[in-house]
Amino acid sequence: MTSIRLATAAAVAATSLSAPAATIPVDIGSHYSDLWWNPQESGWGMNVVQQGETAFVTLFVYGPDGKPTWYVASDARVFALDASGNPAFRGTLYRATGPWLGGNFDPSQVSVQAVGQLVIEPRQGGRLNLSYTAEGVSVSKDVVRQTFSAPDLGTTYLASFSLRQALPGSAPYGARQFGAEVLAHVEGDVAFLRVEDPQGRCEFRGTRTASGKFARIDGQFTCAGGDSGTFAISDFEVTQHGFSGYLRTFSAANNQYGRFAAARY
Repeated sequence: MTSIRLATAAAVAATSLSAPAATIPVDIGSHYSDLWWNPQESGWGMNVVQQGETAFVTLFVYGPDGKPTWYVASDARVFALDASGNPAFRGTLYRATGPWLGGNFDPSQVSVQAVGQLVIEPRQGGRLNLSYTAEGVSVSKDVVRQTFSAPDLGTTYLASFSLRQALPGSAPYGARQFGAEVLAHVEGDVAFLRVEDPQGRCEFRGTRTASGKFARIDGQFTCAGGDSGTFAISDFEVTQHGFSGYLRTFSAANNQYGRFAAARY
């Protein structure tokens, strides 16, 4: 089980489930905005829209009568981080009712009732653990991102990198920000990126694994200057304008981690 590190015991203890959690001044490395489900339990799921340290979480499940039931945690806040900086969210869970969609919408008929609480915690392999109580019933499920398609790409881009530097086994000692030309070819589960920046050329070859609207790429890299090792790209997202992700490299000489974004030109 992934360990969770509380922001501070006092901050968590002083925060009610309906109030914003204390701000955690870190760069949150993972973003959960996606559709989540359990592939062995097709028919229900969770939708997460995350903006920074706040998440709007919707559960589409079924009531004791078998009819569709909608619960929402509209203000879930970060209250803890795991060892990799992945956030855990917590918030009050509500049931909402309102006017029928076929008539004129009357906001005064909207009613929101608190029914319990919701907690989302990161797990290994990009999974989330969803735990919630609703109207006296407690539920705990592991969920994964649901993937509909994995877009391919193959052209040249202009990219910007912002990477922290660290010697193997040591704390970060600095940052490197640079622009680069990137030749990217991603098709199926095969990925290749050639990065050319003022310090030279590096080539990244790996395997893409789809994860919801994102993907992960793991493989080997080599640089013209002699550096080589392994790399991992998480939160890899392709749009019609370019792609972005979170890069980590590991070698005998240097480790790097940080974000990058590339635009088609």
